[in-house]
Amino acid sequence: MSVIPHNKLSISTEESLAAQSVLESGILANGEQVSLFEYEICEFLGLPDGHAVATSTGSTALFLALKALNSSHVVIPTYVCNSLKQAADLAGLTTEIIDTTAGKTIICQKSLNNSNADTLIYPYLYGQATTLPSFSGKIIEDVAQALGASANGKPLGAIADIGVLSFYATKLITSGGQGGMVVSKNKEHIDFVRDYLDFDMRSGKSHHFNLPLSELQAAIGRCQLKKLPSFIQKREQIWQIYKEAKLPLLDDTESNCQSVRYRAIVTTNKANQLIAKLKESNISAIIPIEITELLKISQNAQSLANNTVSLPIYPTLSLEHASKIATICYEFLT
Repeated sequence: MSVIPHNKLSISTEESLAAQSVLESGILANGEQVSLFEYEICEFLGLPDGHAVATSTGSTALFLALKALNSSHVVIPTYVCNSLKQAADLAGLTTEIIDTTAGKTIICQKSLNNSNADTLIYPYLYGQATTLPSFSGKIIEDVAQALGASANGKPLGAIADIGVLSFYATKLITSGGQGGMVVSKNKEHIDFVRDYLDFDMRSGKSHHFNLPLSELQAAIGRCQLKKLPSFIQKREQIWQIYKEAKLPLLDDTESNCQSVRYRAIVTTNKANQLIAKLKESNISAIIPIEITELLKISQNAQSLANNTVSLPIYPTLSLEHASKIATICYEFLT
């Protein structure tokens, strides 16, 4: 019996043909694919043309967003991908790590109220859409796991001061394994990022560095972006199968918000046992963020790390397999 992986690429001949077309053109940099990808992301997020800059990775996008905001002291939740802290460290910032709200992936508002940071990095973890917390400084929306989600009818990433996207291989869409984007309503932020990336034959003492997306990656990303609505729909179908099976799904979606189902997280105090049970049927599940990956050991985040399992949920997963996974989980947990 073949293994049902935890995550799987959703790539078809369309991406292959797009990549082949770029290769045959002989234009691998400074062509039209990157600018078209930026334009289409703006259109998708309801931003004016010219308000997005493609970057080499999502981490690069976050680093550049921090530079654009002239941040010096950043606050981030402990229960998150460690790439957030790495970007802040690379930018040379003071980093403050605070806990999440009890039982949720959302950053603790009470702790945030006591922060003196000038910038908040706010991740929409697992694609769960929420309104922004109250914060006196600048806010970076981390939409790496939530492209296509919205709050009060507004696309996530286009609400706060600046947004960052990721097109890594396991994200909602990929631009060929790596890739990212900086987006903002504020054209000054975008102009700063674009200038930072324009490194060739520059004079002066300001910093510039070669961190752009390639034409090849952009062509693949454009194909994936066209498919994103259907990807989101299929993920929602799988989520509903898990929900109808009465699995204890972690869902921090707030009212008037629309999430995308990047991950299907089950809460259980038998996390490792559930993973082992699924493995008996050649189904791969994981602990989404291990205790060793927490940026700081804190009570609420530690509880999440100890009591969560991520189930397969991706566009190429069949509904039959999703039903099988749901049945195994339900029988084990009840």
